Amino acid sequence: MLFKDHWCLNGFLVHNMVMPKVSRAVAAQHQEEVLKLLRRRISEMSNPGEFLSPERTLAAELGVSRPLLRRGLRKLLDSGELIGHPGIGTRIAHRPPARREPSTACPIIGLLLPDCGSPFFSEVLESVEYAALQHGYQVLLCNSRHQPAFEERHVRQLADQRVAGVILGHDPYLPFPQSLSLLRESGIPYVALFSANSNAECNSVATNDDSGMYQALRYLVSLGHRDIAFCRPVPGERPHPREQAYLKYMADAALPQPEPVVVSLEMLDEKRYAEDLGALLARTPSPTAFVAGNDLTALLLMKRLSALGKRVPEDISVIGFGNLAFTEYLPVALTTVNQPKREMGRRALEMLLEHIELSSLPTGRNDSFEEHLVIRDSCAVRSE
Repeated sequence: MLFKDHWCLNGFLVHNMVMPKVSRAVAAQHQEEVLKLLRRRISEMSNPGEFLSPERTLAAELGVSRPLLRRGLRKLLDSGELIGHPGIGTRIAHRPPARREPSTACPIIGLLLPDCGSPFFSEVLESVEYAALQHGYQVLLCNSRHQPAFEERHVRQLADQRVAGVILGHDPYLPFPQSLSLLRESGIPYVALFSANSNAECNSVATNDDSGMYQALRYLVSLGHRDIAFCRPVPGERPHPREQAYLKYMADAALPQPEPVVVSLEMLDEKRYAEDLGALLARTPSPTAFVAGNDLTALLLMKRLSALGKRVPEDISVIGFGNLAFTEYLPVALTTVNQPKREMGRRALEMLLEHIELSSLPTGRNDSFEEHLVIRDSCAVRSE
């Protein structure tokens, strides 16, 4: 027997009773009732951007079950009426989504990447763009081509256009652009991606390259390799952090350090590359393994080793960095250090939105993502 005071929302929630199955039409009606209750609660809250009560408390206040409440909250998050902050809570959006804005009124976030043609950065772009659209923002993509002058120019243009915020995908071996002062003066928040800032001028998202390099080299040493070379991912006067991590590990382990092979991804001189690689392999002792600064460099290295008559992994072992999607489908599947590219992109956007929507100031916080080695077929026990 069902008692009337055990029901709420026109009889769809029963206290301590087993609910009979309902039709889709009735279930949809129940969901609409929850949405009405949620929107009424939102309209009663005085401050845009105010956080809702925790889920358990809100369900009790509205007299609904938590599963129904959760579905209602998801619909409002998808529509943009609410904004979710993982680990923080759910709050009211600043802009009512029901109002149709002209396309030019949509807030824009600038995303500056070092190489838009790279598969690595393409995955980052996809994650940032998708998350930005969910929050009602558009992404303006800029390509620095690993050139500090281009990076400076793009930052200046983004400051002139008064974008809502900027995600600065920055090469970790280069100094931060001086034009960032224009963003600060204009009150435009920005977040550094791939490179941790050394002061409190901005928050950042990066990876722990030391850990990734340590795992790669430790694995090669476990296979008996001692003569291990490093291939730089991009050209430059300053050493890349992965190269610094390589040199530190080799020194700490008292292992020989072959001259690093410098590979230019922008303007590759194939003749010089073949000569440098051939000269390195002609040394005694010669490297029996390579760690490449990224997967594209590893792919190029494997191609050149094959041209020189060296087999991977029978003669030389190779490890990449990045874990791009194609690496497991190569004729010799590449052992590589995985970097959580999409997760980093989403976290950078979430961090930027905290600045934009909550008007929070940067604290110099760096969210560091751990890397892990993905073992495939391009490494083997050192041959005697």
